[in-house]
Amino acid sequence: MTKNNQPLKLNKSAARTIDLLLLCASSDKYLTLNNICEMMQLPKSSTFELLQTLVYKGIIEVKDIDKKTYGLSLLAFEIGSAVITNLGVADAARPFIQELNRQTGSTVFLGVEDKGKIVYIDKAENHSTMKPTAKLGSRRYLHTTGLGKALLHAYHDQKIIQLLGDEPYPSKTPLSHTNQTDVLQDAKKTRERGYAIDNREDNLDMYCISSAIYNHENEPIASFSVASLYSGMTEDKEKLIAKLVKETALQISRKLGFAGNKLYQQNDCM
Repeated sequence: MTKNNQPLKLNKSAARTIDLLLLCASSDKYLTLNNICEMMQLPKSSTFELLQTLVYKGIIEVKDIDKKTYGLSLLAFEIGSAVITNLGVADAARPFIQELNRQTGSTVFLGVEDKGKIVYIDKAENHSTMKPTAKLGSRRYLHTTGLGKALLHAYHDQKIIQLLGDEPYPSKTPLSHTNQTDVLQDAKKTRERGYAIDNREDNLDMYCISSAIYNHENEPIASFSVASLYSGMTEDKEKLIAKLVKETALQISRKLGFAGNKLYQQNDCM
């Protein structure tokens, strides 16, 4: 390995394949050959060959024959789902977030941290009056989303700083916290309340209440968030959701072997 933790020699074909799959996963629309060539800055001939190979293998498929657009297939979903299943937390949390969705009428998201981002791995929305647009598998900032903040604030301050990197931190709305002082002060409030709040910091229309989930070693391993419209949030509704979030977080954590009575510790963070 080099000093940047990069392999001494990369296989260019494998790297391009992964880049193409990540591009399709992150796009909110199906892509044409020209779109892919422009975004990846690759020649059309080699890109077409790569696409055809992935279509043949079934991980990418032609979404519209006339428009000649491409997108991920169900096989890609199956591969991702296998990773989530191996995490264990998704299966343990699913009945609880489904019940929380029924109780609140708001969409409930489940996420884990990966490489300094929060990754959405499950959601419950059957009883939602409004369905947010976050896709499963999408990656968002830890410091702006309710899902990310709940997990971030469960860590020790030094780990928070390490995960977020250099200031200023990226902003999603004018309300996003973009410096270390504000983020750590926000973390302190989360620990005092026992739950995190995203007050329009990632989306100006959304107000999210969330909590970390702990395992049998008393370590924060995931989080969930109840996403509601800011315009419909009242003081009574916030109190109700916050109470349910704290109860649900403890129930899921207990199922995973957590032995404590309090999820956020002001002076003894993970």
